[in-house]
Amino acid sequence: MAAVTVATEALVLKVTPLGEADLVVALLTRRFGRLSLLARGARKSRKRFGGGLDYFHLVRAEVKPGRGGLGTLAGIEPLRGFDVVRAGMEAYWAGSHVLEVARLGSREGAPDDGLFELVEASLAALGEGAAPRCLTRVFQARVLAALGYALPTQACPGCGEPWGATGRRAAHRDGAVLCAPCAGPRAAPLSVGALRTLGLAAALELGRLATLRVPPAIDGELEPFLTAALAAALGTAPRAPGAALEFAPPQAP
Repeated sequence: MAAVTVATEALVLKVTPLGEADLVVALLTRRFGRLSLLARGARKSRKRFGGGLDYFHLVRAEVKPGRGGLGTLAGIEPLRGFDVVRAGMEAYWAGSHVLEVARLGSREGAPDDGLFELVEASLAALGEGAAPRCLTRVFQARVLAALGYALPTQACPGCGEPWGATGRRAAHRDGAVLCAPCAGPRAAPLSVGALRTLGLAAALELGRLATLRVPPAIDGELEPFLTAALAAALGTAPRAPGAALEFAPPQAP
């Protein structure tokens, strides 16, 4: 990344007020991964930032790297809005979770095109009316794979025996999927349907994330497992779907 102003597609992950006029903006960018940038005067300038510093938007960001500190966000232009808020409160909550996981799972200055495209596709699906609960499970399963956390949908990673072999029913403990004998007595079972759903979620094309339906019973199995697995992969527990974004973007006067 050269020490000049460059343009990149980006998604706003977090906006934090700084002083009376400035903002610190965390962006997930297509070219550079996550960037933390200082937007000087952003709380007062419509010309450079008006309408762009908002969640659930794909933007064109003009960024400049810092020297031993924050880089600078020189300007921002909205490219596409995802109508997550208009889709309802549940969609907004699910979208908040997507952005939170992306923020925790991305690294400063480390490009990850797969993660960027997954977040963009997930927000687009929510804005187009995807069932928030189903989309959340699909996103969680997919983002685990993007973070390098393998989902064993064919065999137990502990003993190597395929699911369905004698006594080899799947179970999960502390975010890990094992067969019941390997997992031990504290494990919770995972049905064949739950494993199949994980496999289907992993195989979906990005443009079809909204097509997978997760029945309530399967959702009840997957929710505690995926929550624990995400905490293990991220090193911390993200806010659950239903938690609002911490900061609403300040509006220019």
